[in-house]
Amino acid sequence: MFRPEDRRMTSQTRSGPSQRLRAAGVDNPVMRSESAPKYIRLRDWLMEHILSSGLTRGDKLPSESDLVRRFDVSRVTVRQALESLRDDGIIESHHGKGWFLRRICAVQNLGRLQGFGEMLAPMGVNARSKVLELVECLAPEAVSSAFGLPEQSHVVRIARLRIAGGRVMSYDLSYFPLDVGRRLVEQDLAGEDIFVLLERALGVPLGFADVTIEVAPAENEVAQRLGVQVTTPIFKLTRLTHDRRGFPIDFEYVYGLPESHVFKVRVPRR
Repeated sequence: MFRPEDRRMTSQTRSGPSQRLRAAGVDNPVMRSESAPKYIRLRDWLMEHILSSGLTRGDKLPSESDLVRRFDVSRVTVRQALESLRDDGIIESHHGKGWFLRRICAVQNLGRLQGFGEMLAPMGVNARSKVLELVECLAPEAVSSAFGLPEQSHVVRIARLRIAGGRVMSYDLSYFPLDVGRRLVEQDLAGEDIFVLLERALGVPLGFADVTIEVAPAENEVAQRLGVQVTTPIFKLTRLTHDRRGFPIDFEYVYGLPESHVFKVRVPRR
């Protein structure tokens, strides 16, 4: 959608939002003959614009008037598109000033077993991974205990950075029994969630997970992976996922900045 030179634009570019839109040189995706409503197509374009033009938290989006002129749509359509992004927590409006980018945040419903990409997909955000490590190693004590393995057992360890909107959202360190891990490392770990690969590629239906979350200071390795100072407060999510038969198959640590994630759960009275 954007030429390579447009992808290098950042919030430091001196041209205003309407000039950036014209500079992008794209056709009008909102007016194409497609089945989706116009506001959905405009919303998708705005999401792509956010992800590909270097906007960061606090940057201003094109004004409603700019979007009306650029795409030849009604102000109602523009407002619907912007409000849809606002409802997803991606942008916010400041009265009399316009619309501004908020943080891109992964919303984890603790009542559902979801992968990182599955969390962000409803917002139209594409997630990917940078695979840092694929090794067979001795199982740490916590892992061997969780899997019910004898001492000196080997497991597969996979380390990844989870990335969305051009920035690192979490550092994930995952362990798998050898029979599962050896098949998993042959899959597209950069482009797909491990949960999706387990079920669709390996044919392992998932059942449930035991999860704990704590806030702790970032230690050296984690701080380096997340690009923060040592001792910066982060969250550490520990998750042991079982297959549908109840066998543990995935032990993982997920480290991230609290500002990048929201955890929610419905709690009944009884």
